[in-house]
Amino acid sequence: MNSTKTIHVAAAIIIHDGRVFATQRGYGEWKDWWKFPGGKIEQGETREEALRREIHEELDKEI
Repeated sequence: MNSTKTIHVAAAIIIHDGRVFATQRGYGEWKDWWKFPGGKIEQGETREEALRREIHEELDKEI
């Protein structure tokens, strides 16, 4: 039996002056890999709410 799990995520691709912003993971299986800021959408959140929450958690910034 092939069981798959769907996880919905939101990510920000931020481009300023031709440069792309990415963050480097500091933990887990993907430590030191680069990623766009964002993460899982929690139950009851919109994509926009999840992105605001994730950026606040990861970067301590308000958007």
